[in-house]
Amino acid sequence: MTTRLRRHLAHPVLPGSLGPALRRARSVWDARAAVAARRLVAGWWASARRAATSVGGALREALLMLTAYALYTLVRGMWGGTLEEGRESAAGLVAAERSLGIDVEPGMQAFFVRHDLVMPFWNVLYVASQVVVLPLTVFLVYRYRRHAYPFVRNLVLLSWSAGLVWYALQPMAPPRLLEGGLLDTVTAQTPLDLDAGLVELFYNPVAAMPSLHVGLAPVVAWALVRLTPWAWSRAIGFAYPALITVCVIVTGNHFVLDVAGGLAVVLPAALVAWLLTRPSRAPVLPAPAPGPARLG
Repeated sequence: MTTRLRRHLAHPVLPGSLGPALRRARSVWDARAAVAARRLVAGWWASARRAATSVGGALREALLMLTAYALYTLVRGMWGGTLEEGRESAAGLVAAERSLGIDVEPGMQAFFVRHDLVMPFWNVLYVASQVVVLPLTVFLVYRYRRHAYPFVRNLVLLSWSAGLVWYALQPMAPPRLLEGGLLDTVTAQTPLDLDAGLVELFYNPVAAMPSLHVGLAPVVAWALVRLTPWAWSRAIGFAYPALITVCVIVTGNHFVLDVAGGLAVVLPAALVAWLLTRPSRAPVLPAPAPGPARLG
């Protein structure tokens, strides 16, 4: 096949005005397809915003959050890699922290344990922060800041969903499960055994990255600062993210980079939640032109 023939087949020259007419028809078709695509996306986004901004009764919202957390916990407990895979990932994380000079976990836990710096408090806080403090925070926002509730609810749901994806893609053992690693102070000093068979149904031992304990701590901090009238509770709110960061490290459940991973999940989730729930801006209509003056 000659070069000229190939060019003709690729770009055929149509007789008369047929070629321009077809090109105009194709242009019109492309424009209509683009408009249809924009309308489809706009309709989907409007539906998503309606669902995201809706607020039901207390029972409906409680069932929604309880169901979501139960599914999150169940999937996290059953979905993920093996302990060996988690330890391999953790070994790489330890090497990264050493190269960055932030492998502070062994030293921090040893210091707190050796000086008996209220370890029972940190152990209870690790468990209570997710199963007591966070649900109570969501309830307080629903009760006293109803206008902010859709944002908080969607932020939590999006963070849980993103966390599940990360747990599946990168199983990560916590420091307490590494050979020669940190102590499991929660199991040793509380009635909760993190390695018990029943607990493992709802607790994935290789889901250390990201740390949503820390990632969602700013939500609790905001609620304490904005919703409580006492100076001491507001002070706790300001300190809460730092307290949770110390808690997850000294109990041997997270690395420093796990903390960074939690923030890397929650910050984009907060942006999406804000986009879904921010008030729509009504278009500003131009003022009508004054009509002709009427004579008395």
